[in-house]
Amino acid sequence: MKSVTVNASTPYEVVIGSGVSAKIGEYMQELGRSGKVMIVSDTNVAPLYAEGVADQLVYHGYEPTIFTFDAGEESKNLSTYGDILALLAEEGFTRTDTVLALGGGVVGDMAGFAAATYMRGVAFINMPTSLLAAIDSSVGGKTAVDLPQGKNLVGAFYQPRLVLFDTDFIKTLPYDEIRNGLGEGVKYAVLEGGEIFDILSSGLTSDNLEDFIALSVDAKRRIVEEDEWEKGKRKLLNLGHTVAHAVETLTEYVVPHGVAVAYGVRVMSRLAHDRGELSDEDYYKIEELLLENDLGLELNPVEELIPYFSADKKKAGRTLTLVTIAGIGDCRLTEIDIEDVARYFEGN
Repeated sequence: MKSVTVNASTPYEVVIGSGVSAKIGEYMQELGRSGKVMIVSDTNVAPLYAEGVADQLVYHGYEPTIFTFDAGEESKNLSTYGDILALLAEEGFTRTDTVLALGGGVVGDMAGFAAATYMRGVAFINMPTSLLAAIDSSVGGKTAVDLPQGKNLVGAFYQPRLVLFDTDFIKTLPYDEIRNGLGEGVKYAVLEGGEIFDILSSGLTSDNLEDFIALSVDAKRRIVEEDEWEKGKRKLLNLGHTVAHAVETLTEYVVPHGVAVAYGVRVMSRLAHDRGELSDEDYYKIEELLLENDLGLELNPVEELIPYFSADKKKAGRTLTLVTIAGIGDCRLTEIDIEDVARYFEGN
């Protein structure tokens, strides 16, 4: 088992290990939580784990309620968010109670945003069940829902009280979900280099899984602690995301987030190499990394994606902040005028 402490505005532990989900009641008691718990999950995860988590909570004296919504990004909307709030109110939840996310990134975003806004904030615990959520979206306090105009346009920064990832959950994930998580892992490998890059270059296994997750979480921890509200350095975590969000929107989320991020990293790597900003050596290492993890994809060409960049949250006024790659472990924030974006990507 491994643990990472995130010293954000609300400090919390990220606990990673086999069987830790069975100890949810004990962890909640250690946090001093009592009363009701709303377990928010989706139709993929709830049949596998929700009743087991609820039983553990009952055993430790809690009163769980399960809210389940249809799995998929298309459910990450104001309607589902409103349904969660309505059930919280109907069940008489107060500020002394807890919302618990049990699922992937969509579930975490939805449950976290509901927790952040119900009665102006109730305690939130995140139990990610996907690799992508474990290494990225469950940590850092970003919560959101989508609008038809774009991804994550309504949300709040709201830190959890605890993140608990049971590595046994990986055993039930289909290959496509593992690959999706590896797509976000590629982002950390390029941002950080070092051990994360080496692990993904050699291949993720059961032997290095905990190390990979802990290293990724720790990389995010350092950035979040320095810039919790995303005023500067935290924007580096958006490597590949401008392209990824455009792909997701254009394909109506048929392309999953992690896969889209990996493609975004590939586009930015190719662009940097074409512009003479990234060495041949690092460029080919990134290409090999993508191929090793079955992520050497060609998706929508950039010229199709550029019109969607203007809806990206990383745009401020007429300026778009891109995360550019100067080398493995050396990524930078580059501001581009919206009018110049097409020219900037020219030839890629």
